Amino acid sequence: MPSASEMIVQTLEEAGIEYVFGIPGGGTGQIFQVLETKQDRIKTILVRHEQVAAIMADAYGRAAGKPAAIMGQGLFMGSNATFGIMEAMLSSSPMLVITDTSDGGAAQRPANQSGAGEYGSIDLQSIFKSMTKYTTLATSPKEAVLGTQMAIKHAVSGRPGPTTVLMRSAAISGQVDVESPPFIHNASGFLNTSKPASSAVDIERAIKILSESKRPVIIAGNGVRVARAHTELQELAEQWGMPVATSYKGKSAISEDHPLALGMVGTYGQETANRAVGDADTVLVIGALLRSQETVGERPDIFNPNRQRIIQIDIDERNAGWSFPVELGLIGDAKVILEQLIEASKAAAQDNSGRKEWTDSLPGRRDAGGYHDQPEMHEDSSPVKPQRLIAQLQATMEDSTIYTLDAGNNRTWMAHLYRAQQANTFYSPGGTAGMGWALPAAVGLKLVYPDQPVVCVTGDGGYMMTVNAISTAVQYDLPIICVVFNNNSLGMVHDHQPEGHKIASEFYPTNNAVVAEGMGAWGVQVSDSKDLPDALRAAQASGKPAVIDVLIDPGPSPDDWRAGAWRPGQT
Repeated sequence: MPSASEMIVQTLEEAGIEYVFGIPGGGTGQIFQVLETKQDRIKTILVRHEQVAAIMADAYGRAAGKPAAIMGQGLFMGSNATFGIMEAMLSSSPMLVITDTSDGGAAQRPANQSGAGEYGSIDLQSIFKSMTKYTTLATSPKEAVLGTQMAIKHAVSGRPGPTTVLMRSAAISGQVDVESPPFIHNASGFLNTSKPASSAVDIERAIKILSESKRPVIIAGNGVRVARAHTELQELAEQWGMPVATSYKGKSAISEDHPLALGMVGTYGQETANRAVGDADTVLVIGALLRSQETVGERPDIFNPNRQRIIQIDIDERNAGWSFPVELGLIGDAKVILEQLIEASKAAAQDNSGRKEWTDSLPGRRDAGGYHDQPEMHEDSSPVKPQRLIAQLQATMEDSTIYTLDAGNNRTWMAHLYRAQQANTFYSPGGTAGMGWALPAAVGLKLVYPDQPVVCVTGDGGYMMTVNAISTAVQYDLPIICVVFNNNSLGMVHDHQPEGHKIASEFYPTNNAVVAEGMGAWGVQVSDSKDLPDALRAAQASGKPAVIDVLIDPGPSPDDWRAGAWRPGQT
C-alpha cells in the first residue's frame, strides 16, 4: 500500500501544483522527502521563515490563478505563517497549507510542540479555521489524502482563498488502503468545473440601466485580477465610452494611460477619479468591496445610492450590496459576466449620443485634477523626495515592470503617483495590509513573471521585517529589484505623532544595501535623486537580486494632499 506522504505528493501533481514553499519540520519532513524525487514537476522553495513562505504563496496565487502550497511544522505554520495566510484570505488568493499537529502519536499525553487541541497543547484546528476557507483535520492516512484533494478544490472554487490540511502524526506516517471505500480518484477530476455566470434576465436589466445612464462609471477592483478579466474590462468600457476608476487593490485593472482611465478612487486616490465618480449617475462596481478607503469614509459627494444607480458584480453574493444598497447585483465570475455584458451590449451601446459629452470631458478632467502629477516629481534633491523617486521609476523602468507594494507612506506615494502603463502590473497587500509583504511577494511573482522586471517598493521598516527573503531570491536565482524608501523611521506613524513628542517611530540608521550584499545580492545606497536612474539600470544589469536603498526626505507627507473623510454637517 502507498504511504499517505506519497499519495499527498501525487495529489499535488495531479492538481497541477507547481511550487511548495516552506521549511521541513515535524511530520511534514516525510512529505518533503517524497518531494525530493519530484523536483522536475513540483519545485520546492526553502525559505528562511514561515512568514515569507506564506507571502510568496499569496503573491504567486494571485498572479498564477492557482494555489502554491506552503508546508512546515504545525505550531510555526499556525503562528509565523499566519501573516500571509490572513492576507490571502482577505485578498482572495488561492493557497494550500499542509501541516501537522506534532502530537507524537499520543495527543492525550504531555508533548513538546503539540497542536492537537488536547489539554496542554495548542488548538491548531481552531486557529486555521478562523483564517481559511476550509480546514480539515485528518486522523488517518486516507483522510489526509482525501482532505488534500478537497482543500485544493476549495482553494480555487468560488471566491478563491487559503485552505488547510492539518494532519495527526498517524495520518502522515501510515499507509493508505486504496482497495476499499471511500475510494481515491484522480484529483484533477474534482477541479473540472465551469465558472458561474449571471442569469440572462439580470444581464438584460444591467444593459437597460446602462442604456438609461448619461454619466456611467466603472469601479474596478481586485476581482478583475482574480478573474483574469483585464481585457474584458477594457472592451466593455470602450463599448460604452465609460470611464474606469479602480480601487486600491484594483490598481492596474486597466492601463492608467488608457483614454478612459481615471486612476485610483479613494482617500489616497486621484482627484480626477473622486470627482468623476461623484458626478456619475450610474456606478458599475466590478469585484470591489468599496471599503472605507475607497469611499473616503462614505463621503456622499463621491458615493451616494440615493442619487446613483449601483450595479455590483461579485463572485460572492454576500459582497454585492454589502457597503451600499444596489439596484442590481450580478453574482458570478467577473470575466464570465463581463463577457455576457459585452455580448449583450453590441446593439445597445452603439447609440452613445447621450454619453458623448461625458466621455469627451475626460481629458479636461485629468488635466484639472493633476493626474498622477505633483511639482516635486520634477525636482532633483538630496535626500530624495518620494515624489521624485516615483517619477524616476516611471521614466527608467520598462512599462511591463511588475510592482509589489508594502505598507505605510511608501505604498501611499506609489499608489497615488505611479501611473500603471500596462494592465495587471501592480500587486498590493490590502487585506491585512501589513508591513513586510512587498519583498517576499516580489520573489513569489518572479516565479510567475520570469521574463519581466519585478520591483519591490518598500519602506525601511517593512524591508527589515522580511529581509531574509533576499537570501531566498539569491539561492534560487530570482533577480528582483527592491527599492527601499529609507527615512530611518516608521513614516506614517511618525507623521501622525505631534512634534516634540515622537515615540517608537525612529530607527537607528541602517544601510540596507550593505545588508543585502552580505547575502550575495547586488546593492547600492542612493542619497541624490540624480543618481537613481543609473542605479536602477545597474541593478538590472547585475543579473542578481538587487537592493537600492534610497535616502528619503522625511518632510513630504501624503497627508498634505489626501482626500479628507466626510463628517455630518459637511457639504
